[in-house]
Amino acid sequence: MKMKAFLMFVLLFLCSMGTKAQDLGANYNENIDYPITEIEMLKQSKVTWVRGFVNIPNLFLQNENGKIVGVKENAIRTHIPTLKFIQAKKALGDRVKFILSLKIPFELYTDTVPKVGTKEMEYIFQATEVLLKTYDMAKNIEILVMGNEPEWENALDTDLCHADGEDYRAFLNEFANRLTAWKQANGWTFDIYAGALNRVSELPKSETVPAVVSVVNNNPNVAGLDLHVHALKINQAEDDFRIIRDKYGVTKKLICTEFSMVRALNPHVADALGEWGTKHGYTAGMKIYEYLNLIAEKANAGTPVSATEFKSLFESYAWYPKNWYKTFYEVFKKYDTYAITGRFSVVPGGARAVYDAKTEMWELGGIYFSRYLGLDTDGFYNPNPLLYPDFIVARDGLAVSSLIGGQRELFIRWGNGADKTGILSVTDENGTEVARRSLDSENDYTLVENLVPGTAYHVALLKSDDAVLWKDDVKTKFVTGKFPLLKYQQVDEYMLVQLLNLPDDVSSYKVKLDGQEINIVNKNLNGQILTAEVTYKDGSVEILSTTIRK
Repeated sequence: MKMKAFLMFVLLFLCSMGTKAQDLGANYNENIDYPITEIEMLKQSKVTWVRGFVNIPNLFLQNENGKIVGVKENAIRTHIPTLKFIQAKKALGDRVKFILSLKIPFELYTDTVPKVGTKEMEYIFQATEVLLKTYDMAKNIEILVMGNEPEWENALDTDLCHADGEDYRAFLNEFANRLTAWKQANGWTFDIYAGALNRVSELPKSETVPAVVSVVNNNPNVAGLDLHVHALKINQAEDDFRIIRDKYGVTKKLICTEFSMVRALNPHVADALGEWGTKHGYTAGMKIYEYLNLIAEKANAGTPVSATEFKSLFESYAWYPKNWYKTFYEVFKKYDTYAITGRFSVVPGGARAVYDAKTEMWELGGIYFSRYLGLDTDGFYNPNPLLYPDFIVARDGLAVSSLIGGQRELFIRWGNGADKTGILSVTDENGTEVARRSLDSENDYTLVENLVPGTAYHVALLKSDDAVLWKDDVKTKFVTGKFPLLKYQQVDEYMLVQLLNLPDDVSSYKVKLDGQEINIVNKNLNGQILTAEVTYKDGSVEILSTTIRK
């Protein structure tokens, strides 16, 4: 027998739990270099999406007298935040998907939206293509969003209604088509979204909203629409989503990469603490912004106020929208929102290092709150008591907590909300059902094998009458090389072993840990040497080996 022997070291991806659908995630806006500094917090939080945006004109385009005149290619290729964004993705692994939004504020330019075919537009596309190739950005994102609140980016007046709508529609269509051509040429698999529309229900006369929606509805290269909900009233989330689904007839996927009640909070930043203040050791005349500055100092000194105190202050005001996070999340579920990313952490420093009477209270929308409530005994950020309980209920109450597509297998870790009497159905892109099975009442996961690499599958949990309890779409990974690779990663309390790039002439394989045969799904990998014995049809054996990293 011929023997092929290789020693291979692979990366252990420590992945965290999340939910499907209505996946919860962390939004970092323009601070795409921040996620790498919060890897352990992201794992602990069990979010499954990370989102950030890049301002293409400000960072990567040359601007003279309101005209785009060139591309700063060196600035793109040496952009350290981009590198750190990708490093965070690699550190988090397959379980956490990344979204990149492209902010292109046309209002900075005298001609607003450039015409298709002009040099100005070509510079935008050139910069984007270079960005997607830099540090393999395109290979590490799941979703690319064209635009970021275009009602502001190409507005012609302050009422946000009149805009260069037709040129923006043409721009988005051309952009989506270019992105698709690059995807095909480079083997990229990210989905293209348009957006992100904001305040849809408040702007019934907007020329931008119908322009964006028409691209989503009519361009087959666009997978869905991104919505931002920064609400003045708590019912606005429902209004915005209903208008998009019902009035504009959008049936494609919706995501929400920013949401808050900040506009309802801002008018009260200088409100007095009043009777609550005197009862809790402060003066009645102290303002909210003064209180926030004070407790930030206390947290920094290691003597933070209690979560109970902080929560009781805001819930003492009639204007504070209690449980708004829960209300929004119910809307996201109702309108089948695919991915949801809100403000994740509020840490010391930043743009709002000191509050004053005009500071916007964005930070009250953060899930984790070290700036105001310090750290716990393990060194993790203490959570925001106004939102965290609702966040936990949303995160833990859904049907699926982990969903990983490999090249030939699909791993599903069922969540607390799964109906264990249900039936799992997997269909391929032609509508053919390739797997159908009852859930195993003794296991909280399902492994589907023998799938085709680089293929889209529709996965659903069904009742006995085929009514849908949960559904999602997943793509198996493409074969990316000629040589087999051995990979393992942690998924919640399980270790998942994968063999990638297996050629067609493989007849079988065995996975062993310290010489003992194991399954590819295990509770743990308590050993040192992980090996795979790959047997080919000609009788030869290839041995792949890696050292387990603790």
